[in-house]
Amino acid sequence: MQLVDLSNIPFAALSLAVLFLGGLLIYVFKGSFAKSAGKVAVAFSGVASFLMIYPFYQIMTGSTYEEYATWSALLDQFGLKLDGIAFPITFAVVVLGFLSVVYAVGYTEHSENKATFFANQLFFLMGMQWVTLATNLIEFFIAWELMLVPSYFLILFWGLPETRKRTAMKFWLYTQSGAVCILVGFGILYSITSSFELAVIQPAVAAVALGSLVPGLGISFSTLLKIVFILLGAGFLVKMAVFPVHWWLPPVHAEAPTPISVLLSGAMIETGAYALVRFGSLTLIDAARYLSFGVAALGVITMFYGGFMALAQIDIKRLLAYSSVSQMGYVLFALGVYTPMGAAGGLFHLINHAFSKGLLFMTAGAVIHQTGIRDITKMGGLSNKMPITAFAAAIGMMSIAGSPPLSGFASEWMMFLGGFERAVTTTAIASLPFLILSIIAVSSSILSAGYMLRFFWKVFLGSNPEELEDVKESSNSMTIPMIILGILIVIFGIFPGLALDVIFPAVQGIVP
Repeated sequence: MQLVDLSNIPFAALSLAVLFLGGLLIYVFKGSFAKSAGKVAVAFSGVASFLMIYPFYQIMTGSTYEEYATWSALLDQFGLKLDGIAFPITFAVVVLGFLSVVYAVGYTEHSENKATFFANQLFFLMGMQWVTLATNLIEFFIAWELMLVPSYFLILFWGLPETRKRTAMKFWLYTQSGAVCILVGFGILYSITSSFELAVIQPAVAAVALGSLVPGLGISFSTLLKIVFILLGAGFLVKMAVFPVHWWLPPVHAEAPTPISVLLSGAMIETGAYALVRFGSLTLIDAARYLSFGVAALGVITMFYGGFMALAQIDIKRLLAYSSVSQMGYVLFALGVYTPMGAAGGLFHLINHAFSKGLLFMTAGAVIHQTGIRDITKMGGLSNKMPITAFAAAIGMMSIAGSPPLSGFASEWMMFLGGFERAVTTTAIASLPFLILSIIAVSSSILSAGYMLRFFWKVFLGSNPEELEDVKESSNSMTIPMIILGILIVIFGIFPGLALDVIFPAVQGIVP
């Protein structure tokens, strides 16, 4: 019997197609799927996730996975590529995406227009997954914008009634402003390299004579590439919600329906970090190295700002939203120190933050769903009423706080070690600022532990208010995704090599 050659099957493209067709089918026949939209969405999301198993297997066994097709000769080839850089964010999007759809089935049980909700959720997943795999500048930009549209409508129609229009507009304007910066940066990159394909752009940029002048501009190519890095960085940092371009994130993540908050905080903001590595650290190498201290310093500022703001919040989802700002500061610091250890830690943290913060938002959503309360000062003692949710929240809380043996511990210490590595591998004069910055960064972990412990104590420990006496555990469709994420956090904490064996070889080219 002749075996099927799996290498000829476009699994990644089929996965994207399934998500798109699923969303389209649910939306077109929303009248027929009024009650069953959630189950249909789970089926399509499950198939799309299943199709990614072979690409993940390929990358975890030391290969890369690539698919290419020519959409237009003028725009070069479009492709889907899974390598060590794309693996952590793609894995996080695929796994967290499927679990968020399962979670949404229980969360939306009493909601109206469920078909439209699930259709937009599948479109949103498709956009994020496509961004992580795109090999062409135009293709990447199309996918980047495709993330925005369904998420905008999900906030606009399912956010808090009194503020959702303003919140959705703020989200749109911020992200579109960032997209303009990206588009301009891509345009300059094309003018330098005459290609939209990353595989062509990277060696072409590396071969540019940095000291020579750009014809007609009177500046060196080195200066021009720094300008491109700043433009692209601005666009990506808006998506990461780094201080001071973070103002859209707290209201959006707090007011969006929880299954979407899970994706926004656990996956979408991380696409900005992935893009910063792909287009910055690995493409604009000279500019990334030159501006590395400024990037790392901005990351440390963001760590502390997000941490202090999280400590001050009483809205349970807004607290977690500011926590995401702080955690993206960790990642930015790790990418800014510009070492293999830092970059590997930052990329590994994309998986850990996705699962940990996705889990925490799920627990927060379950609490709000069962109690109708968002104010943590009015909660307490819910571990007795919602034991599964409380245990899951404890795992997510300890992982974000960097407690061993959970996954957050490994990635956080790798990020800090990257800073110390940069301090001891540079010249004596340049090493001191990175050493000081790294020490300050380590101290921010105290803040992370502080706001996470406050969150857990206020919600799940202490005495139980009388009005919450009849609260019960949420439905299986909401608790099962929490259990799975909790297990994954433990697995990646005990066996970090599952991800790092893929990630670390891909960042070895980063030299401070």
